Amino acid sequence: MPTGRAMSPQFFEGPEKKVELAVIDGYPSLRSRELEFWYGVVRAAGADVLSVMRTDAIDAYLLSESSLFVYDELVTMITCGQTALVAAIEAMLEAIEPDAISTLVYERKNEHLPRQQPTSFVEDARRLALLVPGRAVRFGHGREHAVRMFHTTREYHPATDARTLEILMHGIGPERAARFRGLDSGANIARGLGLSRALEGHRLDEHVFAPAGYSLNAVRGTAYTTLHVTPQHVGSYVSFETNTPEFVDDLSGLVNEVVHAFQPEAFDVVVFEPTDAQMSVEVPGYARREHQREPLSGYHVTFQHFSRPSSSPGRALPIPLE
Repeated sequence: MPTGRAMSPQFFEGPEKKVELAVIDGYPSLRSRELEFWYGVVRAAGADVLSVMRTDAIDAYLLSESSLFVYDELVTMITCGQTALVAAIEAMLEAIEPDAISTLVYERKNEHLPRQQPTSFVEDARRLALLVPGRAVRFGHGREHAVRMFHTTREYHPATDARTLEILMHGIGPERAARFRGLDSGANIARGLGLSRALEGHRLDEHVFAPAGYSLNAVRGTAYTTLHVTPQHVGSYVSFETNTPEFVDDLSGLVNEVVHAFQPEAFDVVVFEPTDAQMSVEVPGYARREHQREPLSGYHVTFQHFSRPSSSPGRALPIPLE
């Protein structure tokens, strides 16, 4: 990803913030809004639009810091670095009256350097609670791998195929990380990642960053898949997300394919599922350290954290001071 604002060129904050916002039935199509409206939402977060890929069902915006997906009735926005996603949500709600919101879920992964962020999760959640009624929860350990969520408490019934999978990977393998540093801006990276199951049949939009980093939006029919790679030596990180409904048929297979491609030291699997189905995952070579489930805004959310078993002493993590 790009070099972070006011941060060392050796470091970029890869862990992301995310919002999913859906409007009530009969509300005017979100895709009908002027392009400048969505550009303004992105700017409010502190990011820029790099490109837009449109289909009959979805508008996929590739951003300088992650992605934005707009459907007629749903928005998913993901930002990394030092962005203020809560400000983008506030910009949306200036135009979309709060009573028209059927659900809103705001998610924030633990950062490597949280004090470098413009806001904290608690500050964000308090700002959102002034606009829509909601509650906040935490999955995982507070000082380690954790995902915090603020969600509306209104009754909401997602479609039976409205599922989302997130794979959030820390400390990717050195050889894998090296592939995403010093790339040619015209490089076609996606087809060489070994993600045939994850990207089959998708239309792709990819971008490489100088001096390091990679982003991918992929769409197929009504579904999206997105991948963001922060390969810096300090704090390397990859996020993968998809709402293709087929992943539930072979969840472990897809997770194993993505994890094998990046060889992380640790990773989280987060699944939003509209039914109470079991979303357990097994990944050879990794031990599951956390497994939590929570009903949340009409979904059943499963959080699982995995890491490699310790075999020998590792190195201390350098902290950038510039």
